[in-house]
Amino acid sequence: MIDKPEPEDASTPRFLIMDNTPLSLLGTIEALDWLFEPGCDVMITDMVIAAAIREPGESRDQRRKVREYVAGWLERNRDRITVLATVEPQRYEREMRLWERAGKPDDQHPEWSDRGERSVFSAVQDLKAVLAQTEEIIVIMDDRDGRDAVRAVRADIALMGTRTFIRWMEEDFGIESAATVWQVIRTATADTAGEGAEEDPVYIRRR
Repeated sequence: MIDKPEPEDASTPRFLIMDNTPLSLLGTIEALDWLFEPGCDVMITDMVIAAAIREPGESRDQRRKVREYVAGWLERNRDRITVLATVEPQRYEREMRLWERAGKPDDQHPEWSDRGERSVFSAVQDLKAVLAQTEEIIVIMDDRDGRDAVRAVRADIALMGTRTFIRWMEEDFGIESAATVWQVIRTATADTAGEGAEEDPVYIRRR
């Protein structure tokens, strides 16, 4: 599946979870441990973590078991994950306090959407400043608009959607169950899980 470069051109990657979708979809099949298979550093922004485990509200899809699994996985692996601090959580909390002081008007509730994605842009900018020449960032992301925005960042960044990540686990890492889990995910999400880009070529060098 992956076109491997010459040894002298290979990069040491760091995973960056760009939005909540990969955590949610892999959480549906309780397969978040697959993120550790390539031996990469796994980085997640604080806002994406908050989005993954927060209560979505009465009118939203609850998926409590998935959120409980994701929250438990994050807790169990807190020493293996780098949490990137961003300004978005503080901004959201400030907006919520102001909204509560205003009497919680329905039409002024702070928006949550896209906060996770926005939080990562500043993180990418910070990361690219400290990356060595032999390192690159692999952003795992499914949102199409977000992917377009990431492509505009001038850094050593490779994009990979969740569907491609699962195929990669099967074809390059020999996880047999990965061959059939996408249909399970599609069923569990009422066929809302996107197929993603046709190709997301990236090479991971095992440590």
